[in-house]
Amino acid sequence: MTAAWILGRGPVDALDEDGRPLGEQASARYPDVERREVVRAFGDARDATGLPCNHAALAQLQGAWRPALEWLRGFDAHRPRDVERMHRRAFAATVQAPLAWVREGRISRRRAALHKLALGFSDLIARLLFEGAIDATDPPPPVEALDGWLDARPWLVGERQVCAGSRAQIRVAWRALSETGAPGHRDPEIDALLERASLEAAAASAARRLLPGASAPERYACARLALDPAPPRLVSSILQVEDAGPLHAALLFRAPPPGLRAFFAALPAPDDPAALARVDAALTRAIRLAPSRAVVPAQQETGPDRGRPAPARKTREVASNGAEAPPPASTRLT
Repeated sequence: MTAAWILGRGPVDALDEDGRPLGEQASARYPDVERREVVRAFGDARDATGLPCNHAALAQLQGAWRPALEWLRGFDAHRPRDVERMHRRAFAATVQAPLAWVREGRISRRRAALHKLALGFSDLIARLLFEGAIDATDPPPPVEALDGWLDARPWLVGERQVCAGSRAQIRVAWRALSETGAPGHRDPEIDALLERASLEAAAASAARRLLPGASAPERYACARLALDPAPPRLVSSILQVEDAGPLHAALLFRAPPPGLRAFFAALPAPDDPAALARVDAALTRAIRLAPSRAVVPAQQETGPDRGRPAPARKTREVASNGAEAPPPASTRLT
């Protein structure tokens, strides 16, 4: 089971201790679990859709609500209070359940709930960073800014369901992402996974610009990322920003990590006839520079059969082509 599995679609079918798939309705196993889908009023854009929300998943989250909020407040509490920390927290929360599957062979309901709580926030913050609406060095945006973003675009509306949380719950979770609680959980693997995810996003956005006229692009990993109908989430977020190039991946950080800088330095010229192959080679070399050489033991590398130059601030233009003590009991998710 590799980092690619953790960051990809593999975890959506993994079952937690309640027998629910981590991906809920995105999983092929969703029809086999208890389904409580309810159409309810939220007082926002969700009401006009007529789509149901997933009350069974909401019930699981409410059962782990306080521990999940404590985890968000405590994770990386030693880091500066800024947007970069908010994104790291949300990203880290989304991979706790897949990491638990790899390390322990099980996913607790608390970790499953944390994953579902953080998923939308991780997508939202990454997208806003890629768009330049916020900067990694900014202080955490207030809930009033969050309300504006949620009102402006259908962040709370999916293809088949709407977000089940109330606006009050969403605001509380947003505050938890921005607050500094008692120092809690730290995980050195998060650096490796986040760097890997940002490299995939950079590679996919580089490939997107090289696909027109490319011969047999499916031979190249970077092109497969760009063409995948269900890519890793950071890849999806960067590809949804029309003018985002590979250097936009640096916007996730105060300063891009070594692997990302090495990738940028090795990007080929757009007219290079072997450009896609060179992007693949740059991606492979950069992944080797990740802070953790093995996210999981080699013997576990099988999929489960069950459940920068850095760009300047947001006023800058981004080039278009171009570690730990155990957590205290109050913040440990089991």
